[in-house]
Amino acid sequence: MHTCACPDTTSGVIMKPAKQPAIEQAAMRRRKLLGAAGTTGALAAAATLLATRDDKSVVQVEPEANTAPKQGGGYRVTDHVMRYYQTTKV
Repeated sequence: MHTCACPDTTSGVIMKPAKQPAIEQAAMRRRKLLGAAGTTGALAAAATLLATRDDKSVVQVEPEANTAPKQGGGYRVTDHVMRYYQTTKV
């Protein structure tokens, strides 16, 4: 005799998924419509902003060349470094 709590597969009964009530379907359609309208509005605002942008106002900045300091001069013991070292002492 089989004693586990698994579903009976020998009866051949297949349950259909429950249908949503018409009220929930209408609410879901309304949510999708409002979501699409909000997305469309945001895209329209972004397109307007990009179309009216003045390219002359954008300043091109040349990146500064970071050269390595000679003889390890990149690390300096300053006052704030010394204060930090004092806080780490036990």
